[in-house]
Amino acid sequence: MNRKIYVVDAHAHPPRDEVSVQKERAVPQSMEEVECRFEQDLENLVCQMDRLQADTKILLAMPSDIEHLFHFGETGALSRIRTYTTEEWIIKAHRRYPQRFLGVACLNPLEPDSIEHLEYLVKEHGFRGAKIHQAHYNISADDERLTPFYNKCIELDIAVAFHTGFPPERGIDHYITSMPHSLDELACHFPELKIIMCHTGGNWYQDGVMIAMRNPNIMVDIAGLPWICERLVWPRTDGKGLIRRIIQLLGADRVLFGTDNMDEDMNLCYMEELGLTDNELNMVMGENAEKLFKIDRGTGM
Repeated sequence: MNRKIYVVDAHAHPPRDEVSVQKERAVPQSMEEVECRFEQDLENLVCQMDRLQADTKILLAMPSDIEHLFHFGETGALSRIRTYTTEEWIIKAHRRYPQRFLGVACLNPLEPDSIEHLEYLVKEHGFRGAKIHQAHYNISADDERLTPFYNKCIELDIAVAFHTGFPPERGIDHYITSMPHSLDELACHFPELKIIMCHTGGNWYQDGVMIAMRNPNIMVDIAGLPWICERLVWPRTDGKGLIRRIIQLLGADRVLFGTDNMDEDMNLCYMEELGLTDNELNMVMGENAEKLFKIDRGTGM
């Protein structure tokens, strides 16, 4: 294609490999090593984005109690040096490249300081949303105890993303609360809340699409769907065909492009093969995220 498409990866994280690989990475022994690792990972990510024609990444932080498995916020047993948390990594990346990286906080909304901390990240560091990993914390998205948190998100006019779908191993997410079903009641009770259903429900994508169809304040991201189709769906489903059908059912204005750090498989070239119209492709690849996250292409602010 000759035209330039604005590409926003609406579901990404600071650079991380699979846990089994990352465990082999040595813990830095000094702050100089920590900073060197950050610089190297950041520049590698920027180079990858340039190569795959990605303009901006929305970086989602990780739950603080598990990010050490990926060598974020990890303290060396002997050196006592702590690596950057994902939240700190995002803040530093945004300062360096404000047009290319924007943050989404990952918070447990039941923690007493979650609302205060969210407001701090939004107002002081330009974070554009909150992610609630309800499956990790094993709480239902429509739990009434989360009402004050949602009201703050409405006040701040930011989107709230929810993980849906389950990994095939224990230790990170609970099964029942990984399902997208509680988002239906949540969206109904909070029609002003901007909701993102990550992974379109994951392996429950049919339920995810139906729930999104019932609730106009829900958008879906398609991050990880090809991986899910290949590994968790039987009979096997073609990822491109599924994404194209989701766009047909919901409309291109309700779908966000995302990679979940699988950029080599999920990118602009992949999406250009779906057979979308120019208008549909532009909306999914970047325009929807631009509006939702209030991105100024000129400044990144």
